[in-house]
Amino acid sequence: MIHIPKIEKKIFFISDVHLPLRPSGINRPPKREDKIIAWLEAIKPQAQALFLLGDIFDFWFEYKYLVPKGAIRFQATLGAFYKAGIPVYFFLGNHDGWSIDYLTQECGVQLFRKPASITLSDKRFLVGHGDTINPTTRYKLLHRLYHSDWLQFFVRMLPADWIYGTIDWYFTKKKGRLPCCKHMNDAPSFFEKKDPIFQYCKDRIEPFNHHEFYIFGHTHCPYIKALNDSSSYCNLGDWVSHDTYACFDGVALSLHKF
Repeated sequence: MIHIPKIEKKIFFISDVHLPLRPSGINRPPKREDKIIAWLEAIKPQAQALFLLGDIFDFWFEYKYLVPKGAIRFQATLGAFYKAGIPVYFFLGNHDGWSIDYLTQECGVQLFRKPASITLSDKRFLVGHGDTINPTTRYKLLHRLYHSDWLQFFVRMLPADWIYGTIDWYFTKKKGRLPCCKHMNDAPSFFEKKDPIFQYCKDRIEPFNHHEFYIFGHTHCPYIKALNDSSSYCNLGDWVSHDTYACFDGVALSLHKF
């Protein structure tokens, strides 16, 4: 379990950056990568730890000798955090769940495959991407299939250009990545009434296993809401439309826009 007993600087959290693939022959300016690198460089002097809560990449699948093309400068920046003694914890999401060990070997990133309880100072946090918190039956089946060894073995038998190209085509054509909210002001009513992660934390986890803070991503709706007098829920939003992140200073958790 992650335990940071003394907060001397700040702990930062982000999710849902969705850095795209960068195929050869296609002019795709790295605007999102430029922005996230600028943010990382801005927070580095004040960061004690960095939590990446999933879907940092639009798609990530490792072959034995290959990884997706793109985001190399972002990876180098994570490596710089590691060299500076700033730990980076990556809780994998549904878009980057096929990570193996490349990011650990090359960037020093610590990978986690499911939500976890962590302790920062004397506060308990439950953190993760959120896609496996209170999912539908259909999603449970798809998640089990997606993470099956035989499916990954089969995919690795296919040409990398075909796999990456098909996935890239799908995500560049996909619309409506933000079904929940378009603006930060839209989030309160949505989270209070409809969000399955928020409701599950409030009704099924907090009454039996107290945490001061619950931090997740996945829905792309940036919002902080109290669960009760001593617990709060935070969704980190995204870097597709909101450019939001959370910061914990040892006492309070706050949500910011870069």
